[in-house]
Amino acid sequence: MTTFFCPSCWAEIGEHEDPCPRCGCRVAERLEGASYTERLIAALSHPEPETPLRAATILGMRRDRAAVPHLIRKAENTPDIYLAMACLEALARIGGPAAREGVRARCGDPRVLVSRRAQELLGGFGNDEAQDSDEAG
Repeated sequence: MTTFFCPSCWAEIGEHEDPCPRCGCRVAERLEGASYTERLIAALSHPEPETPLRAATILGMRRDRAAVPHLIRKAENTPDIYLAMACLEALARIGGPAAREGVRARCGDPRVLVSRRAQELLGGFGNDEAQDSDEAG
């Protein structure tokens, strides 16, 4: 049996329930107007625990810099250490100065596994400025 969720408040809803009875979101309109990246960013807050992990991984694979601030916030605020580390790995894969700063900020994270992973990933950034100019040219 498939479970459906509101893309705004993540309440469980019926397959054809629109608008969401909890928050009033017009589900079809919201999904129709959202880009794939926007849907992945929204999925970082999905209540089913594996969905945010998949979303972070895919965002990293897509290397979409629009996701960077969202991944940084999620890595900082989630109580799930595995999601925090997945967000850091996505940031490292995306690269760039903002992503590097997001990873650097987690080097002092009180969650030891998150802090260690951030330190490991920080060394892999290399020279982002040279990479950025290569992509531009």
